[in-house]
Amino acid sequence: MSSARAFLGGIIDYAGMFPPARLGMDDAIREYARYREGSDNDLLGRFILPASRLGEFSSAAQSFVARKDPWKISAIVSAGSETDIDMISEFNAEQAGVVVDAIEMPVHSASEIEWAASHFGKSFSLFLEPPLVPDCTDLLEAISKAGVAAKIRTGGVVPGAIPSASAVLRFIENCATLALPFKATAGLHHAIRGRYPLTYDSDAPRGKMFGYLNVFLTAAFLRAGLPASSLLDLLEEEDASSITFSDDGVRWRGNLADTSTLADTRKSLSVSFGSCSFTEPVDEAKQLHLI
Repeated sequence: MSSARAFLGGIIDYAGMFPPARLGMDDAIREYARYREGSDNDLLGRFILPASRLGEFSSAAQSFVARKDPWKISAIVSAGSETDIDMISEFNAEQAGVVVDAIEMPVHSASEIEWAASHFGKSFSLFLEPPLVPDCTDLLEAISKAGVAAKIRTGGVVPGAIPSASAVLRFIENCATLALPFKATAGLHHAIRGRYPLTYDSDAPRGKMFGYLNVFLTAAFLRAGLPASSLLDLLEEEDASSITFSDDGVRWRGNLADTSTLADTRKSLSVSFGSCSFTEPVDEAKQLHLI
């Protein structure tokens, strides 16, 4: 459906170098270049890599990037430092056909948020990731006050890394209240919530993972006015047939979020999610006849 395709536009930031895929630099670049040329490139967002590996990226990507259609990169900064600023600035000054236009950084205090916003917030799209538990409300308020965006970690490679649905909902509700855009990362390879292997190993542990539809539609239906109890049910929904896209929007168990609400949600609230796989989330959307 066109409404589904529009809602999913640019939603997947490609993080092939990160767990569980852990691709090498060359392979990750090659895959991203292939996805950019594929029929589903409208769903593809930024290329994600650690800021510390920008030099390695520069050497490996020369034959793939193009001036007329620059690659956009989101650089992961583990802790703010003047070295990171200099490295990213030098990279952008020297490159043609690629630009770091976003920064992602974990934060644990208001002072870290202030530092990141003052050094990165004016030149980049900045996504700051507070710890989700026990409660990151105060830090989200500080991120909003700084005028930048937030980031939530929704999974990991061990069961204990998957947060509770109530914690995820509280994060989304806080972001909506604060008019704070956010992106998600980790554990959103699948379209709908369910128990899946957490890595690609044959003996991988399994865990109850969130689907990207659960997370992003929860944000949309929050904007549509659903109460918290229903939103929690949507976040935990495991029946893909309960979600139906049509020309006027998306319906879930008798509730409608219209196309304008979907567009507004993606523009100003739930921005994108990072995934080490592009094919898994896209293939599942096709299996569900969404695209």
